[in-house]
Parts: sequence; structure tokens; C-alpha cells
Amino acid sequence: MAAFHIPEHVHESSAPHGGTVLLDARTGQWYAMNGTARALWSEWRESGDFDAGVRTVAARFPPALGERVRTDAGQLAEVLVRRGLVSAAPATAPTAVPTPALTPSPPPDKAPPRPPRRNGRGSPTTPRHDRPGATAALLIALCLLRLPFGVTVRAVAALTSRCPRPATEAEAAVAVGLVGQVARLHPGRVACLELSLAATVRLALAGLSTEWCLGSADDPYRFHAWIEASGRPVTSSYDGDLTDFRKVFSV
Repeated sequence: MAAFHIPEHVHESSAPHGGTVLLDARTGQWYAMNGTARALWSEWRESGDFDAGVRTVAARFPPALGERVRTDAGQLAEVLVRRGLVSAAPATAPTAVPTPALTPSPPPDKAPPRPPRRNGRGSPTTPRHDRPGATAALLIALCLLRLPFGVTVRAVAALTSRCPRPATEAEAAVAVGLVGQVARLHPGRVACLELSLAATVRLALAGLSTEWCLGSADDPYRFHAWIEASGRPVTSSYDGDLTDFRKVFSV
């Protein structure tokens, strides 16, 4: 039928019960697939060949179900291509099938880091007790999330790439706490996506980089966003327990 290629903007995470979740980093849209769909997806990702993938998966079922697998595979492939999760080319065309990375690569021409901003005492500006800064960061985050998600991701990557140093867990915790405080005064929707991005922006405005993370949990499928500093999640009361969440994408 066709040769398949998984675009770089598609990120995946396999669930213990056999399913898979996909994140389209251009749109921020999540998709969940059951075990059979995951098997087909895995075969197409590895081989890039629609027919070979269908034959491999169909062989795992009784012969009477083989035609049903092919029909379902065709419908699945049509949906994946239509939503931009897979690109299809004629079977004779050469196709590269890279494994999608979970973290986007930094821009090739990275600007030199800016020196940290200084306050009146001559020390770097930090987010400590800076409610106006947290308010500004929340407003910036809300504006960024009104843009196409891919644009938001690129803006966050550009912002954090210019930070002189990574935030410590203590500094990140201060930013998370302040953003949570000012968010309670906002009349609109402010959930994990908005709060985590606002904390990321607040730290970046202070010259401190952190990792903005999106992940999923299973049974039932749940999706969440948070920040990490020094490789550890920095959470607040709105995050709850992140034990069951797997990081699928980060900036």
C-alpha cells in the first residue's frame, strides 16, 4: 500500500497494559491507542512498510480474523495520515524511519547566553517573593498557549536556551508556589498546563532554565504537565502524585 514515516513532531509512550499514547507536538493533542493499534504502529515504525506490518500483526491472530485485521489497519492508517501522525509515500520510494526523540534538539545557531540580570544590590534577579513577576509570567503563559502549540514550544525553547544557568529545585519551588498564588486570582482557566508553563517563564525571566514536561498515566488515561529542576519534578498542591506519570515530551 505505502511506505510509512513517523514525523519528528510525534512522541509516544507505551503503557504497561499494552496500549500507547501519542503526542502531536505541533498541536498539543494527545491520542490513545489500544493493544492491536499499538502493535500495528510499532511494526510500521520499525519497518516503514504498511503491508509487512499488517502481515506480522495478522499472523498473531487466528486465520479467520486476518481480514478483519487488514480492514482495521487500513482505517487506522487513514486516520493517522489524516491527522499528521504518519506520512505515507509510494511503496517504491525510499523511506527513512528514525525513532522519534522525546526531547527536541536545540536550535543549531544557538545565541550566546545573556548575562544574568542584576537587581539594585548587584546580585542576580531571582523569583523569590516576586509576585508581580509571577503575575507577568502567568499572563505571558496564557498568551503563549493561545498560539499554535508548535509555536509555543519553539518560543519556550528559545526563551530557556538563553538562560545563564539551570534553576535549582529550591528556586523552581519558589516560582511554582508564587505562580500558584497569583493564579487563584485569575478568573479564567488555569490548570497544570498553564501553571507549569508560567513557572517555566518566570524562571526564564530570572535567567534560570528548567524543563517543561508533558506526560501521561494509564487506567484511565490521564495527561499532565509539570516542571523539573536537576532532573526532579518540582510540584505543588495542584500537581498531586506524579508517580504514575511517564514523561513523553519536554522542552
